[in-house]
Amino acid sequence: MLQPEPGAYARVTVAPPSDWLAAAEHVIAMPSSEALRRRLRVAGVSTVLRACREWAAAADHSTGRGVAISHQTVAERIGYAHATVKRIMRFLTRLGLIVEVVRGANRLTLEQLAEARELGGISQRSVASTRALTIPRSVDGTPLPTPQPVPEESPVKRSLPRRASAHTAGAPRRRAMNEVFDLGGSLPSWRPGVQDFAAELVRRLPRLLWTSRSAPRRVLVQLPDGRTDLQWVGGRHIGQVCSVIARERLVERGWTVAQVLKLVDEHRATLRVDVDPAEQRDPLAWLVWLIRRAIGQDQLSPRLQAQRDRDQARAENEIRRAEAAQRRQDIEAQRPEIDRIIADMHRRFPRRPRPRRS
Repeated sequence: MLQPEPGAYARVTVAPPSDWLAAAEHVIAMPSSEALRRRLRVAGVSTVLRACREWAAAADHSTGRGVAISHQTVAERIGYAHATVKRIMRFLTRLGLIVEVVRGANRLTLEQLAEARELGGISQRSVASTRALTIPRSVDGTPLPTPQPVPEESPVKRSLPRRASAHTAGAPRRRAMNEVFDLGGSLPSWRPGVQDFAAELVRRLPRLLWTSRSAPRRVLVQLPDGRTDLQWVGGRHIGQVCSVIARERLVERGWTVAQVLKLVDEHRATLRVDVDPAEQRDPLAWLVWLIRRAIGQDQLSPRLQAQRDRDQARAENEIRRAEAAQRRQDIEAQRPEIDRIIADMHRRFPRRPRPRRS
């Protein structure tokens, strides 16, 4: 870990990890923070909080200082890409929740390489930045609870004995901090068709984004290019709706939003006791239950089923035409033998002249 300059923490209002996590959850849930998160294209709130827990675990438990964990390590632990963690860190820095005290280095100096080799990091070629957990005084004019005062000096002294290295203790050496991990397969990537289906479904049924704790609302957000756009803030993330659509394979089976809602309404009319979706605790789960009863999990849309029937009939016709052509080709190949057999029959059994009737 890089040591900060003397007095570096005096300019930073740090906070214990427990208080910082509570404040971070409160700040991230604010409408202005949600608009900033969408504008920066940061991952969902649950992913941001998972990364915050990793940084809080790496900080000093009483002061919130000494956060020296790399982005790659955080990405490996939460199961996301390195670029996702970098965007989350940029988002938290913009909110004032994390302050960088000492900037890291992608290439160590000779002195740093020698120190890392002494600590057992033989393959280490980079070092993470040292950060501190902070709580801003206000966000968009909304005051936040002030953190507990902490001493200006860190309780960790340079004279304290260092932890035994993995090489000295005989334990297996951990991976290098600059090792590249392939985490692309764990990232959810929705196809444009699934995204369009989810957007149209949410536009017709906004209550799908409601949860038992909060309800979404439309907020006017200014985009980086100067334009404005209405976006949903709060409630369930629309990615959960995309997950349901992809799991049920509605787009692959050729269904449209209008067809699905029509069949759902027809199925609701056949129920003995119909419950209003507004009274459901989870409207999205209620809609999925209705879709499975009305459509099933394998039924295709009428358009796709008709197209599949046409393709199957066309394939069967092609097979029949190919078999007929093959039969004609076989007959043409056996034509000389057939002619020889017919000529021999005419020679052996000549036709007798019929007597004329007088």
